Amino acid sequence: MNHVVSLHSEWTSQWPADGSALDLSQALESANRGEISENLTAIQRSLETAKLLSQHPILAVTGQLNSGKSSVVASFLSPAGRERVPRGSSSATGTHRFVYWVPQSWMDDLSFRELLLDLIATAHPDGIEFLNDDPVIAAEQYRSGRDKLETLAIPLIAGDPFLDKLGAGLLDCPDIQTHDYATEHEEVTADENPRLDFLSNAARVCSAFLVVWNRSAIRDRLIEIMLGALRQRMASAPLYLLINMIRPEEGQPQRTIEDRDVTRLLEQFGIGEDHVYGAFDFAIEDRGDRKGWRHYTPTGLVQKFDQAEAPQFYPLAEGANSKTDLHSLTKSLDVAEIQRTKILDHESELSNLLHQASISVNKWMGDSEEEISNIHQGLLATCHRMMTDEKTGEPLQIMSQEFAKALHISLVRTAPVALKIPLKMANPFDRAFSNAKKIINKLNIKALATDKIKDLEGELKQHLKLGSIKIASSDALARRMQSQRWCPADVQVVDIEKAWNQVFDTFNKHPIESFDQEMLDRSAQERWDGFSLTQKFTIGGKALLGTIGGLAAVCGIATLAVDGGATLFAATSVSHAINGSIAAVITAGGSATAMMGFQDSLLKDNTLPYLSRLFSITCDMFRIPRAVRNKVTEVQFKNANGSDSNYKLSSSPELATFPAVTSLTDKRLWDTVQTEDSTTDPI
Repeated sequence: MNHVVSLHSEWTSQWPADGSALDLSQALESANRGEISENLTAIQRSLETAKLLSQHPILAVTGQLNSGKSSVVASFLSPAGRERVPRGSSSATGTHRFVYWVPQSWMDDLSFRELLLDLIATAHPDGIEFLNDDPVIAAEQYRSGRDKLETLAIPLIAGDPFLDKLGAGLLDCPDIQTHDYATEHEEVTADENPRLDFLSNAARVCSAFLVVWNRSAIRDRLIEIMLGALRQRMASAPLYLLINMIRPEEGQPQRTIEDRDVTRLLEQFGIGEDHVYGAFDFAIEDRGDRKGWRHYTPTGLVQKFDQAEAPQFYPLAEGANSKTDLHSLTKSLDVAEIQRTKILDHESELSNLLHQASISVNKWMGDSEEEISNIHQGLLATCHRMMTDEKTGEPLQIMSQEFAKALHISLVRTAPVALKIPLKMANPFDRAFSNAKKIINKLNIKALATDKIKDLEGELKQHLKLGSIKIASSDALARRMQSQRWCPADVQVVDIEKAWNQVFDTFNKHPIESFDQEMLDRSAQERWDGFSLTQKFTIGGKALLGTIGGLAAVCGIATLAVDGGATLFAATSVSHAINGSIAAVITAGGSATAMMGFQDSLLKDNTLPYLSRLFSITCDMFRIPRAVRNKVTEVQFKNANGSDSNYKLSSSPELATFPAVTSLTDKRLWDTVQTEDSTTDPI
């Protein structure tokens, strides 16, 4: 189930259960989404500071290169402040830093100044720099971010007394179409726009945006990209479109307001007509019958025109008779409302970021669990194959000396009374065990190359008359396993082999010592009941016990090491071996039915417990959980009547966890710790 992430979410390691825990930031770092964590931290600080600065908005002035952005900012400043703002028509003399101009009273109030700087730091974490009072030095600072992204990232801050009347701060933004060079020879790629990224981050600090663009470039795709970035960051903040360099023509300014490119932008980004300001190209004066810019500009603006402080913006919807200009903008601004909108936008962005965090963290957790599950299933299939007859699909057994003796005791205990003493005296189990060991020793298994395992299986079948036997070497298993898709490609064969060697060694050192004696007695009784009275007292009993003794010797080869140091694992079909030995000396008669019950007993009392133990040890050695989130681990075998059946494996809780030899993954299974503001609803 996917979990909804909150700011206070925590994750604990369900496996390995070593007490490891992560907070949201650490979880996002683990999910390789550290940028979401950084944005969450920034938006939290912005939201907290915005609430404290609810009556002190900052208006961002941004837009196209050479569109008059800095001139707009300078028009609100004192004469001394204007001298510190360089203006020009070339990129070299333009604005290449983010410059915050704020009311001087904000800077003079030390506690308020600290809040302000903290707010700015949420958008510019690399530091701040104060704008020098010397106009020459200030101009150099303004231009110093060109081709220096590390400098561009650090904003300039200045106070101005004229902004106290405005009641708001201004952010003079660099243009976003200038391409900076990361080094002297390397240009930032076309897919990157660090200036737009910086602007997008700075948008968190601002309550409204004045976007300045030349009329001739209003169809430029870049304005849509920039407005889209601002809307993505601050979905509801007021946007003002300042269209500069409008050509004085018949039908203006209505022609501009009704222009398809302009109306499309207004509709797409939620900009009202009353938020559209315009300024005419003051270089075009009257010529004969053609009216110049003065004719289309309100009289009040024409009278106070100063070319150094151009352009002259006014609300285009009011026409040339407008009595207001851009400086009247702040009178119409509802500070409380735009700050409320800003806070709502911050909360909306926070919600969106948490949604992204939920998706990212849940995917990371899901991917980790999927990787672990795939390896878990791969190891299970490997262990299952080691205890399955390849031809018939029937289960094989581990005829350990412990199990063989327990079965031997049950067969003697349930034998007819008259047979108990003869069987003890004949001692067919011990004799067969001894004889089989002699045969195995003659085969010189220790000198056998690991690629000759099939030859060894054939030799044992031939000499000991076994119907089915499976022998696996650590070397062969390692090579096969390394070729599987579920096995990490960077894990070396030699390391896998080390782990399998330890699996076999641990498996042999921790045999199952207790068995369901009642089940064994019941199976043994059924086995005896399958013989006729004559068969019981002839060769049947001796053949039965002798075969079990021989099988116990066969499985003893698992303790040997073959050439190269690889160890062996051996499993065999007890029922096949017994059937073969009995059929060689007697006519089994009604023993087939009894044999089916005996085979089911072997599955439940040997195959499944030993497979569970083998798989549990294997998981430990490869650092994989024995069970994935307590899900039932199942395997499939052919049962005695030939049909497929599923069986549950135990996670061997009686065994302590063994230290890993070769780790196949560094992933973990994580649990989400629910907090008061987090739920488990699907995303």
